[in-house]
Amino acid sequence: MNGLLKLYCDYHPDFLDTLNPFDEKIKQRVINNLQNADNKPKFLSIIAEIQFGLKFQDIGFGLDYEKRYSNKKTPDWTISIDNSYAICEVYRLGKSNKDQKRSDFENLLIEKIHELPFNYFIRIKFIEEYFETEKYDINEIIKDLVKWLNDSERVLGEKILIQENFSFEIAKTNTKINHICCSGNPSSIDFKPDKLIQFDYLKRNNEITKKISKYNSLIHELELPYFIAVSVDFISGFDYDDFKEYFLGKGVEFIDFDTDIANKHFNHLGQNWNELGVFYNTPNLSGLIIYEGNRFKLLLNPIKSQIIYRKENLILLEKIKQIDK
Repeated sequence: MNGLLKLYCDYHPDFLDTLNPFDEKIKQRVINNLQNADNKPKFLSIIAEIQFGLKFQDIGFGLDYEKRYSNKKTPDWTISIDNSYAICEVYRLGKSNKDQKRSDFENLLIEKIHELPFNYFIRIKFIEEYFETEKYDINEIIKDLVKWLNDSERVLGEKILIQENFSFEIAKTNTKINHICCSGNPSSIDFKPDKLIQFDYLKRNNEITKKISKYNSLIHELELPYFIAVSVDFISGFDYDDFKEYFLGKGVEFIDFDTDIANKHFNHLGQNWNELGVFYNTPNLSGLIIYEGNRFKLLLNPIKSQIIYRKENLILLEKIKQIDK
């Protein structure tokens, strides 16, 4: 058992037992993938795959995990019922690997400060909150902090800035505890709209856009419904309504400040119109399954020519609708 899996099982002692609904082949495959995950974001992405797989299993779908198709594509899940099949790709919308490294750096720094034998309560502030961890050495930061604390007895409100980014302030003295207590920056959400929205200025497709078109050839070849399953981490700042607006569309109003001119030449100004969402340009995508706050929610493509609405897929469609009940 690798370090990440062992740590996860320490926090979730019954985790391996939750995999028992899977058949033995799938169970061993997901455990092997967890064992081989070499960073936390990749590990948590596999956890997200498991969450959706267990839900599919629970509502009565047959499952294949990472089934290899003729074009060598391996969608995360192939679900089936009554000889109807669909493919599903899972995406965890959370911290990037870079963000995770920064979070781990902060946590380790606070952990090491807690070990220092001084009876102060210290408040930590990061001058540049979203810093590059590679620029800094935790051991050197601790060394400078210890030297400052040893130089003289510190009083309430005293501060020191270390390595131009880490501010330490004495928030309380004589805590009667034989080690430092400290608080870091309040947890903040590094909201990045371009993780969902494919803005024109982006030089490359974001992960959502990549997944939308990832299986186009397979969908055309086998005429399969295709779902993207998104596990939304609170830290991402997104929720179900953001996906609904981006994929289904939103109401907009045309407004002109010079209403006299507008009324003469553009009588539609000031009226409500609909701005169509991504679904209307992506006929291969049958829908989204959003996992947020321990709830699953389904968002279907409204285009009635979409393959999910074909007669041969009606049983599959009714079954997938049970996912948010």
